[in-house]
Amino acid sequence: MDLNNLKSDPIVVVGGGFGGLSTVQGLLAQSDGTPIVLIDQSPRFLFKPLLYELLSGELELWEVAPKYSDLASELGFIFLQDCVVEVDERERTLLTTSGNEVKYSQLVIGTGVETDYSSLGDMKEYIYGFSSLNDLFKAKELITAINYSSDHKNPLVIAGAGPTGVELACKISDLVKNRVEICLVDKGNRILSKSKSFNRDKAINAIGERNIKIYLEHFIESINENNIHICPVNSEGENSLRINYSYFFWTAGLRPNSLKLVDHFMDENKKIQVNQFLQLNEYQNIFFVGDIVCNYDYPFPSSAQAAMQQGLLTAQNIISLRKGQKLKSFQFEDLGEMLSLGIGNASITGYGVTLAGSLAFKIRYLAYMKRMPGFAIPLKSAGSRLFSKVN
Repeated sequence: MDLNNLKSDPIVVVGGGFGGLSTVQGLLAQSDGTPIVLIDQSPRFLFKPLLYELLSGELELWEVAPKYSDLASELGFIFLQDCVVEVDERERTLLTTSGNEVKYSQLVIGTGVETDYSSLGDMKEYIYGFSSLNDLFKAKELITAINYSSDHKNPLVIAGAGPTGVELACKISDLVKNRVEICLVDKGNRILSKSKSFNRDKAINAIGERNIKIYLEHFIESINENNIHICPVNSEGENSLRINYSYFFWTAGLRPNSLKLVDHFMDENKKIQVNQFLQLNEYQNIFFVGDIVCNYDYPFPSSAQAAMQQGLLTAQNIISLRKGQKLKSFQFEDLGEMLSLGIGNASITGYGVTLAGSLAFKIRYLAYMKRMPGFAIPLKSAGSRLFSKVN
């Protein structure tokens, strides 16, 4: 589509993650006729909390990672697959790597985060992540290798015992049917340190039922092609343990996506500080959403849940800004927590409800489908589940 022939300067959203896509949906729900442009490097939106079910085959690619072009056709926005490299705040213009110059009336930036390998140095070449479709495809390949070859008997190591590490460990353990031991390594003194106590207890039970070994208060000291050395946090290099490993996943940290676009907005903590309306104080028509933002006076978590709430509020504030009305402050509402704990199993804490097991797994699926963008995918997904049960 020729962006130069639009009737008015569009509202532009850079980054199609939870925050960005929620902003687009919120704007479309309150549309005043202004064109809405979404720019993202990837051709697909990725619903990351369901990446584990895509790994196990419990869900399919189209359910977890729909194409932006399909969403654009259904919802009525313009999608541009490109990378923004420069913002001219005074001229309200964006420049992309392919040479597109895009003018905007309001701008929303939600470029997200990626796995942080910076502390690993040269060790990165031996490491898998689990935050993208490429990571997923590699994980599928290694699970196939474990299941169909006798050459992969050494333990699989996962660094990080937060939600990603725990959910991944449980799912892989089920997929390889306990053929290999999984070692979960974390610097902290407990798994899921920021999670609800009920979910943590259920995760501990799930881990105990599987071939998973936990090393708390340990860090990765060194790694080569065959061995990983892990060391107790307070041992000053003594009492290290060598593990002859087969594969190594790193889930122990995130950092802002490596984009020149956001570098000059960041503070010393690699965050973009926004006001209570999620704006930059010096540029009232620029908003930021998602894991890259913070407000030290009114703190909120970095999570998909927070990003979606920020997106909806940003859409509302943009409409108010355009109408000359008062903006609303962002206030995070904790809606609870859901964890995948193996095939067909989950744990839920929220709104005073605690539930675990197969029913929790089904509720988690329905709750996430409700949050998927558009209407076609949730309806098609629910229909396919119902049809498969009937048959």
